[in-house]
Amino acid sequence: MPIIEKARDDMQELVKEISQNTALYRTLILFINPIDGTREFVNGKGEQCSVCVSFADSGARAVAGVIYCPLTNPSMWAAVPKSEAYIDSVLNEAGAEKNKGLLTTNTSVSPFLVVLMDELKLDRILSGGAGNKMLMLIKGRGTTYIHDQAVIFYVDGAGDIAVWLFFVL
Repeated sequence: MPIIEKARDDMQELVKEISQNTALYRTLILFINPIDGTREFVNGKGEQCSVCVSFADSGARAVAGVIYCPLTNPSMWAAVPKSEAYIDSVLNEAGAEKNKGLLTTNTSVSPFLVVLMDELKLDRILSGGAGNKMLMLIKGRGTTYIHDQAVIFYVDGAGDIAVWLFFVL
């Protein structure tokens, strides 16, 4: 696959650069979520899952991130390394209708979100993992996402944090 070969070549170039400039990368923190949307993956909703990777600096500020949805057809991804002023993506737009709605987990939501959707007249759009929600926001397949569950978002979301900070906002 050409995209995999290009990614491999790009990674080899990055390894060469890192080995020459180790001081630049020594303080980076790497977060990887290999299956963002684990429940959806286990329940056969792989199109709502993603692989998320994020890099933070020593001050815990997101500096780069990648969200990759390998099980959509075609595969989708978005990448943002802020320091390079680079933003790119391949998003599946087939059948993508624009929705005015709140992207939520496939399971229960808080009473607060139920009231909010009612008062703002927002449809509830079941969307799986956080990485998938970020890509759906970028594509306009929802207008709002509020993470209202008690999880450690910077670890659980990995790549979507960087994309959210530098792509969506």
